[in-house]
Amino acid sequence: MPTTVTNGSWQDVRVSLGPDAHVTGKLVFSTPTRIEGKLKGELRASDLLVIGTQAVVHANVHAAKLVVLGEVHGSVTGALRVEICAGGRVYGEIETRALVIREGARFEGRSKMGLSLVTPAREAAGAES
Repeated sequence: MPTTVTNGSWQDVRVSLGPDAHVTGKLVFSTPTRIEGKLKGELRASDLLVIGTQAVVHANVHAAKLVVLGEVHGSVTGALRVEICAGGRVYGEIETRALVIREGARFEGRSKMGLSLVTPAREAAGAES
């Protein structure tokens, strides 16, 4: 079952970067967010971050919770939970408390799991502001 948001599911999360967007740089989000475009750089989210089916992200990702339906190249850190859904692809390193890889998903890289590895994304996002 997918990660859920209060009063809804990850499918209901607003899109902050549409499929026609191309962004290079650092993006920081404090509310549940869905990315559908192309991003290069750094991505920080103190709440749920959904990498949508059309998204291609080449970035270091630091999020409280991450759901991947599209493609991520880079390191993922600070997550309490990372879920790679069917069709989702992650190439790189993941550090998280919980890693879920659904049938039909692809993960190529290294993973580290454990409570001591996770710096809460809320604290990290706040420190960057």
